[in-house]
Amino acid sequence: MTVIITGAVGFIGSHLRRALESEGEIICCDITDDDMAAPYKCFHLLRDRSNDIECVYHLGAMSSTTETNISALTENNIQLSATLMDICIERAIPFVYASSASIYGLGDVGFAENSIPSPLNYYAISKTAVDMYAQQKIHDHPGAKIYGLRYFNVYGTGEDHKGNMASPVHKFLQQAALTNEIQIFEGSNGFSRDFIHVSDVVSITLAAPNFPAPGIYNVGTGISRSFQDVADIISTLTGAKIREIAFPPHLKGKYQAFTQSDNLRINAAGYPIKRLSLEEGITEVFNGP
Repeated sequence: MTVIITGAVGFIGSHLRRALESEGEIICCDITDDDMAAPYKCFHLLRDRSNDIECVYHLGAMSSTTETNISALTENNIQLSATLMDICIERAIPFVYASSASIYGLGDVGFAENSIPSPLNYYAISKTAVDMYAQQKIHDHPGAKIYGLRYFNVYGTGEDHKGNMASPVHKFLQQAALTNEIQIFEGSNGFSRDFIHVSDVVSITLAAPNFPAPGIYNVGTGISRSFQDVADIISTLTGAKIREIAFPPHLKGKYQAFTQSDNLRINAAGYPIKRLSLEEGITEVFNGP
């Protein structure tokens, strides 16, 4: 078995890489690691070794939701994804790529895969563009094995490098360890997300090439939990106190109040598997790898 993983040193990519280590050859691509091929070099690898490669897992992207460099986002998130997708279609190679629940924006029209996108930032716009491109390609090439996975709020071990993009689970655990205090925004009981543990994300990502139909699939638990819930669970585990801080003005109107994966489509694809609960997942992170 030979697979390509882009974004192989990233959070989800590194977990996926470890899950596949015993399965065969893994060709890892990432711009942040000098020992790995740059993602654009995958074009040549795909063409030269198309008979060997069983799947491309495209997880690499500029992932900052505050990024405003449109040229860089277009090149790295849209053009690279589209080119890889085109080669995979041409060579009949399954292509699984990371989309994002950020395309649902405030979720005014729900969180089903056929909901009208309403992205709130340039990163989400780039993910929307790739999803639209994929859907058109699937329409034009009925045999294309294209699977876009709209990851909801993923958390787990190995988020240290993500900085401000790390999950609240990671941030709260760090705060508890360093200061014995967890800082949450005022009104955090009214803000909730579909938090999904990275182990469940990896399992679904690996299952995607066997889904009966190509297309876009939500990857979440189907349950929304508040930031207050996250803080309470971590407070119970660590003994840290919880302190409310003012809600940042720059986030007003750009901060999702609620997300919850609609799992009807992925369930129908044969993946109605129970996900880890928030309590189970946070406890796993707290106890370490």
